[in-house]
Amino acid sequence: MKSRFGLVALVALGMSLPFGLHAQDAPAEFKGTGKLVVNNWGGPIVERMHAAWYGDFAKATGIDVSFTSIPDVAKLKIMSQVGNVEWDVVDFEGAQMLQAMKNDLLEPIDYDLMYKLVPKEQLDPAQMTKYGIGSIAFGTIMAWNTESVGKKGPSSWTEFFDTATFKGRRALYARPKPTLEIMLMADGVAAKDVYPIDIDRAFKALEKFGPKVDLWVEKTSQWDVLIQNKEVDLMGSSLARTMAQIEKGEPMAISFNQSIMEQSYWTIPKGAPNVKDAQKLVAWMMRAEGQRASLKLLPYYSMANKAALDGIPKETLAKLPGAPENSANSLTINAGWWLEHDAEVQTRWLDWLSRR
Repeated sequence: MKSRFGLVALVALGMSLPFGLHAQDAPAEFKGTGKLVVNNWGGPIVERMHAAWYGDFAKATGIDVSFTSIPDVAKLKIMSQVGNVEWDVVDFEGAQMLQAMKNDLLEPIDYDLMYKLVPKEQLDPAQMTKYGIGSIAFGTIMAWNTESVGKKGPSSWTEFFDTATFKGRRALYARPKPTLEIMLMADGVAAKDVYPIDIDRAFKALEKFGPKVDLWVEKTSQWDVLIQNKEVDLMGSSLARTMAQIEKGEPMAISFNQSIMEQSYWTIPKGAPNVKDAQKLVAWMMRAEGQRASLKLLPYYSMANKAALDGIPKETLAKLPGAPENSANSLTINAGWWLEHDAEVQTRWLDWLSRR
């Protein structure tokens, strides 16, 4: 996730995309002269989407944007304590945002400013909080090699662990989140009933299904290599990375049933060097034009602006985790639950993993 396009390539991509607002159309409230530092997760996939979101923001407003990675609440807390906050906008995962809120590290989102640019009715209330608004939802899905497993793969996590029906090497992400959710669904718990997680039952299911996992993946970037080298046959894999490999011609297929989504949020650190301009950028990224452009570039995520889906081709909608037919039996990570229980779960998880 740390690979970079480089700023020149990123700006070039952003300038090549179609957008509805041009420099002369930017409202007066959005003009400025400074430079913003955006802290995101890096990688070519995310950067292409950001290029679409930012669009011609710099040209339209006079405010430049630069990039860094990776979002880290502990680092932000240290910056705040020493009075040297370096980031203006941060793309935090849900639990990270809640932790930052708990530590009083975030500025409230200026929704009044946002509504001057984006109609309120276009925004999804489920992705709007006092201190953050939805950026993208990362997905974990069942994926398999169609050459070794066949065109028809598992349609549930229970089937994923059915080694008699679906033979081959299996891989999962080596983190308790979303592994515990996967284990509970494999054990027969419906997606809608996973939370609050029964930790004891989840680890009991882990004892049952965990030994069937041949490879525990430490870094999300490993999925690309595993797919390309055909090192595993079935995966609880990154949606974006798997779809990117499919588009390159790799013999992979996926199922959206019981897929797992984790919402991330644009946030603004308290004490950021350019809070006012940061509010402008966050609002700018909520425009339907930019979010629609990003979906056309990389149609693997859900967006906070519901109008972004207007006019999207059916073949693109079919790839979106947030499309009705794909999200009907999906699970969204409960960030609040993980904030409360993460320390307890991590201790048990590391103990279990050390015995593999």
